[in-house]
Amino acid sequence: RLTKDGFETTFQTNHLGHFLLTSELLPLISKEGDGGRVITVSSQGYLFAPSDKKSGGSGGLDLTNLNGEVSYGPWTSYGNSKLENILFTKELQARADNAGRKLTAVTLHPGAVQTDLARYLIGEEKAEKLKKEGFSSWTEKVLFEGLAKLVLTVEEGASTQVFLAAGQGGSGIGGKFFDDCKEAALQPSATDMAKAKELWTVSETLTGAKFSL
Repeated sequence: RLTKDGFETTFQTNHLGHFLLTSELLPLISKEGDGGRVITVSSQGYLFAPSDKKSGGSGGLDLTNLNGEVSYGPWTSYGNSKLENILFTKELQARADNAGRKLTAVTLHPGAVQTDLARYLIGEEKAEKLKKEGFSSWTEKVLFEGLAKLVLTVEEGASTQVFLAAGQGGSGIGGKFFDDCKEAALQPSATDMAKAKELWTVSETLTGAKFSL
């Protein structure tokens, strides 16, 4: 589904919107002291992002399919957007460092949280039916009730971003990825700085945003 701006909904909501908003807010973030923090909520769901090797790439984010031009699936689109969050954070930190700007950009996985995300992944019609009529099969009941026991409350899911916003995590954490208030390792697709730079350039073109660092 496309937005009125002509972009795939998940791509615009989860990446382009973050990119544009950050560019608008950056001039308001203090350059004094530690210079402030930009905290972007990503997800371990970045692992759902399909590799671009199928289209002849070297692996990692498929820049030819940002808008679902080649293929689309709700989970892969979500995975792409979460990978984009991480690459955006890394490139923002790199640019701030190169400009001598005091800034800490970090990203994180909040955990599996009780939100309405499912309605966008399984479809609004299916989500509404589950809410009104309950489970349609025993298998469905076991699956969803089992998952419900594992998910976090919204308050619990906010803990890592609050932890980071409060200035925790130590020094030298710019560009890092956190999970459960701890730094977490990333797969090569999320540390590809060449892709991060390319994504930045495309994002500037699509949004018209310019960053003042």
